[in-house]
Amino acid sequence: MDPSFSLRQAQPEDGPDFSELFLISAPFFVELFKDDTKRVLKDLFVSPRNLFSFQHVCFAEIDGQIAGMILSYSWETHRKEYLRTGRLFFRVLGFKMLRIFRVLLRLNAELCKLAESDYYISNLAVYPRFRGIGIGRLLMGKAEEDAKKIGSRRLVLEVEESNTVALSLYRKLGFEVVEKFQTELSKDHSLNFCRMIKPLV
Repeated sequence: MDPSFSLRQAQPEDGPDFSELFLISAPFFVELFKDDTKRVLKDLFVSPRNLFSFQHVCFAEIDGQIAGMILSYSWETHRKEYLRTGRLFFRVLGFKMLRIFRVLLRLNAELCKLAESDYYISNLAVYPRFRGIGIGRLLMGKAEEDAKKIGSRRLVLEVEESNTVALSLYRKLGFEVVEKFQTELSKDHSLNFCRMIKPLV
């Protein structure tokens, strides 16, 4: 590993970088949450024990600058924190949550389908100026290492079908597409995803 590369656990004060990188990996969140997007991400990031928490985020740095991040967790973490995450959405958005509640239910029905002993890669993103030097591989390697430490049997992720760069990276890392599906954000906007899996045993 290049000695200028380093990995570190996220801290609550890293909220701005988390929001920027999260939206690089999932730009459709802006369509869902509109002007509230960054506030929602910031509030969930600083709150412990939810699926967007700093506790589940690892940053890659180059010479002290944040270059990328990965958000990942086990199937058991998802099971324990799913309802709390929903409550935090309601707390932050109030009645605005009613506007997007059905969409979130649809997304949840399609995304993050985990079996026991799965480890989920929720979001991976690298700032454009740091791409092409192995940051994505480094972060994925860290997630795989964490998954193996707790006895996970598979890595699971979803990626938009149009994101050919990410699809190519995941294939090179040993992931295979096991399913393709579509989910609607609105009448005019649908998302096409590939679910990918990498066995660990």
